[in-house]
Amino acid sequence: MLAEGCLAGRRGLVTGAGSGIGRAVATRLAELGMTVTGVGRRAEALAETEALCPPGRFEARPCNLRDPAALEALVAGLPDDGLDLLVNNAGGQFYAPAEAISRRGWEAVIDLNLTAVFALTQACRSRLAARRGAVVSLSLSGVERGSRGLAHSVAARAGVLGLTRTLALEWAAEGIRLNCLAPGTVVTEAFAAAADEAEIARLAAASPLGRTTAPEEVAELVAFLAGPAGAMITGQLLHLDGGADLGPGLHMAEPAGA
Repeated sequence: MLAEGCLAGRRGLVTGAGSGIGRAVATRLAELGMTVTGVGRRAEALAETEALCPPGRFEARPCNLRDPAALEALVAGLPDDGLDLLVNNAGGQFYAPAEAISRRGWEAVIDLNLTAVFALTQACRSRLAARRGAVVSLSLSGVERGSRGLAHSVAARAGVLGLTRTLALEWAAEGIRLNCLAPGTVVTEAFAAAADEAEIARLAAASPLGRTTAPEEVAELVAFLAGPAGAMITGQLLHLDGGADLGPGLHMAEPAGA
């Protein structure tokens, strides 16, 4: 959909770039001309992403975003002349009914999916302002309506949505745009390991369009929001779930008493 080279000369930072959605986003941005700093916990996975990008368009930066000192060092190592795009993609959760989520499990999911997103976005503010850049944070289908089996993750992503809309107001004068994307079921390697084929088929059927969301579809919308066509879009939650949020929704646990 996007013209070749439309993001040439721009710089982006993509978290969780070593696999799944993050890898698809990083490689697509690099294909369109952006120079991408890819963040992840495993250097080997980032090296695999780099091999998929045009030469010189991807820089791997291993980092544990839950470590405040490591996050500070990551941002300090970015070029001083600015950042055009921050993609908050790194995240993770396990699937369990709320009564089975421990305090430790709750805090781990909130820390990664909300606290680290706030810390990184806040730390990148001056660099984003220097280039009137954009922030795209990955969310979930169901973040505004709830999703069984994901109380901790939905709470965290709802927090990111509130943060996104607040910063869209507070930082608008600096030209910084912030949006959230809510994909439906994206069958990454990690998701495939956590769900069997019957579960994936059930989730696909819950979408009125009857299929899952491809990582490449998420990447294309991220690139769209990074370019001139997205210049008036801020503070929004955009669904890529085939209409699942309009129907029964996507759930990872059965109703009580089922």
